[in-house]
Amino acid sequence: MLSSNRSVKLRSLALWPSVLTLVAGVGLGAALSGCIIVSDDDVYDDGSSYVDPGPVLDEPIQVAIDTGATLEATPGDGVGMFVEYAGEGRWRVWTACDTKTSEVACAWDAFVTTLDGSEIENLASEDIEGHDIVEQNSRGDTIHLFATTSTDFDGMTFETKPGTRIQLEMYLDGLSQPRFVYWIGDAVLHEGAPTNPLDLKPSVP
Repeated sequence: MLSSNRSVKLRSLALWPSVLTLVAGVGLGAALSGCIIVSDDDVYDDGSSYVDPGPVLDEPIQVAIDTGATLEATPGDGVGMFVEYAGEGRWRVWTACDTKTSEVACAWDAFVTTLDGSEIENLASEDIEGHDIVEQNSRGDTIHLFATTSTDFDGMTFETKPGTRIQLEMYLDGLSQPRFVYWIGDAVLHEGAPTNPLDLKPSVP
């Protein structure tokens, strides 16, 4: 079991997920057959502990996403948008918030587009309620999740042609916040995206 600890200050009242677990699956090597736990110290100060992830670039960068790798988090304990690819075109995007500590909900927007323009199929919501929405454009190549997440998870699942690259554009409380995007790529837990939008390519179709 591998772990890392860091102190950061994100959002005015937000935390990194206090426990974030990588669950080994198809496409992960034997070296990661256990789990990776990211346990972060919760620091509320004047911002001096903030770790700058670097500038967010304008042009989308393509990254790999490991087929079959999944993520787990504790609802209400941390802020994150999580991207998973199960294989054979099956995707999942889901969200969490730090409401147990901050007493504030997170308003998420996720826009997903197929880079080859192919149609997204079998779009379905996960645990959304109230004014949350999952919708698809008339061409069928772009979908949108809006969810207000508090002490639960919200998300969507969908299917593309196997191996199709997707582009994810996300916003938290109306602001571009790619530092809150998580995925597994090249057997590494990625904590924050280098660009918004971000292009994701499955490791195995």
